[in-house]
Amino acid sequence: MSQIKISVRDDLRFLPFLKRKIVAYFTASLLAGTLCTLRPGYAEEAVPGQKIVLNAEEGRLITLADGINRLLKSNRLLNIAVFDKYIALEDANVARSAFFPQINASVSQTFLNHQPAAKFGAESVNTAQRESVAFEIDVYQTLFDFGKSLFLYEASTDLVSASEAKTEAVRRIAVLQFIMNYFDLLESEKMISVAEKEVESLTAYLNDITHLYEQGAAIKNDLLPAKVKLADAQQRCIAARNARITAAARMNTLLAIPLREKIRVEDISEDVSGIPVIEEARKAAQTARPEIQMVEKQLSASLLGEKAKIAESYPSVFVDGGYAYSENRYQVHQDNAFLQVGAKTNLFNGGATKAAIQKERLKYQQILEQKNKLSEDIEYEIEDSYYALKNALEKRSVSKEVLAEAAENVRVNRVKYSEGSATATEVLEAITLQTNAQTNYYAAEYDVKRSHATLMYSMGTDLAVRYDAHKKGSVEHAK
Repeated sequence: MSQIKISVRDDLRFLPFLKRKIVAYFTASLLAGTLCTLRPGYAEEAVPGQKIVLNAEEGRLITLADGINRLLKSNRLLNIAVFDKYIALEDANVARSAFFPQINASVSQTFLNHQPAAKFGAESVNTAQRESVAFEIDVYQTLFDFGKSLFLYEASTDLVSASEAKTEAVRRIAVLQFIMNYFDLLESEKMISVAEKEVESLTAYLNDITHLYEQGAAIKNDLLPAKVKLADAQQRCIAARNARITAAARMNTLLAIPLREKIRVEDISEDVSGIPVIEEARKAAQTARPEIQMVEKQLSASLLGEKAKIAESYPSVFVDGGYAYSENRYQVHQDNAFLQVGAKTNLFNGGATKAAIQKERLKYQQILEQKNKLSEDIEYEIEDSYYALKNALEKRSVSKEVLAEAAENVRVNRVKYSEGSATATEVLEAITLQTNAQTNYYAAEYDVKRSHATLMYSMGTDLAVRYDAHKKGSVEHAK
């Protein structure tokens, strides 16, 4: 066993050894405790699969499935998008009104300054009263307009379907955004755990080195880097906590919860074993994505709108009938019923119909280009999320393997340093490597979950249904 030569400073020469040890211990503990006692509940080991557990008084628990259900009821953007559907429904009702008769009624009271009269030689004969009442009821019905009304109604129903698909797209985007934020919040909590583990390791090391320094077995150049590293770790701990606060505030905004209300979340396990090949993912997206369905309905509505504009050039056959009464005691009949059948057409309107037809054709071409661009964007989304998931899986596998080695490396170097066979730099480097290994692992872990959710969304999977089924499956498995 090697002997350690102790050089005692003059100002501490007469202090008892135990007193010096207590002073050194509390000096090091104070540095770590200043920050880590600000928010208890995060001080725990950063090991794979371990869950951050907050005290019940620190906020309401929001699971992933429950958060999605609340989102679908209270999200502002989703509530705004729903009105598009209701507006389109009313537009369809307006177009449908062309199939029903138009009934108009009028009533009037007439006051004349001079009583109407006619001359017959030297005499005048009254023809109407100075004051009279009149009313009329008119019923007008289009019998045939070459399909114009039908085309407009079918176009309006297609636009209703398009608005429903748009609302569904907004709903799915909102769910994806919530899921991303949920995993961001979980990751921020893991990063707090990693930062606090680093502070804990540096504090323990600083305690050891301070003890050796007080005994004269260590030099000041070993003590100062440890203090600097500890201060840097405390700064990262502060940044990690602020990141968690920001992620929680963003989630509160998505769920329409008061911004300052405290929330807590729980982690889930993600099964990514059933990832389809990329070609199957592309085919699934073309049929399941609501954005594709929305554009197809818009194309159909544009074609029908063009047909309706063309039909405006043709005559429309109508029937018009009603009953009219006009008070006039000088006439033989004061009331009369009428019925009229006819056809009408616009012979010239300055080229408005031709321009309207061309407008619909250009609109169709525009929507068709939008569909092609959308298909390309969806293919890119699938490609990006697919390889992002594969990359994250590989990173997680690699980083998980070195976690135990990194922890063992710290332990070995601390023992070797206490025996004088390792330098302070080697110990600090080992702690840094452990922190990097834990950070890389948790970053990869939640990249896997985010990329998998993004891939499922890009394929057209309803994430709200998927994660609700995931919750039910977890409950059945637990039973």
